[in-house]
Amino acid sequence: MHTEKNEKMADSRDMIGAHDAMRREFGALPALIAGVPAGDVRGTSFVADHVLMMIDFLHAHHTSEDDHVWPRLRERCPDDVAPLITTMDQQHAAIDDELQSLSAGGRRWRDSATVSDREAVAAVAERLLPGLYEHLALEEERILPLIDRHLTQREWKATVEASLGKVRFSQRLLMLGMALHGAGEEQADLLRAAVPAVVWHAGRPIGTRLYRTHRERLASVSRNRDL
Repeated sequence: MHTEKNEKMADSRDMIGAHDAMRREFGALPALIAGVPAGDVRGTSFVADHVLMMIDFLHAHHTSEDDHVWPRLRERCPDDVAPLITTMDQQHAAIDDELQSLSAGGRRWRDSATVSDREAVAAVAERLLPGLYEHLALEEERILPLIDRHLTQREWKATVEASLGKVRFSQRLLMLGMALHGAGEEQADLLRAAVPAVVWHAGRPIGTRLYRTHRERLASVSRNRDL
């Protein structure tokens, strides 16, 4: 691998904080969806839009890895790592199939606010979880050490910025607040190092408020209060 002299290597531990947020938010979806009363058009619309937003977040995260991480690992790692990268690709594809089903179901439910559509989208959200959890755990165990060994910090920050760039600015701030929610001091420091300085300094207080308000509204429209 060619790098500039003394170029700092990646520290991908900030990915764990992003994964924790994904586990928390996607894990809450089945009960959150099921808790919206049938016929509540406004509540259904808000929760369905939250589901679609989470799909966009995860899709941005995964496609940035597809574009920026897997090609570099394939190029720079020993040949015996190739099956692991292939597994990552296959898991992304399987998760994407479920996300497409979740997106289609979420849009139908948003338009209808019916019990049948609500139950259908809650079932897809539940079905997604085992594969998602397995993928996140394997990535933390096997991929992050490879990133830290074979990618530079500059390349890693470009990956994070690419993921952020795939969502609207207002959603980027909400994503930042989501990642910070429940994060310890170490994870907050890692996140600060990973995102552009302007995003951190200007966006952190706004994102924190946006996410707190967002969670409060989700709790108000669903009978499930365990968010």
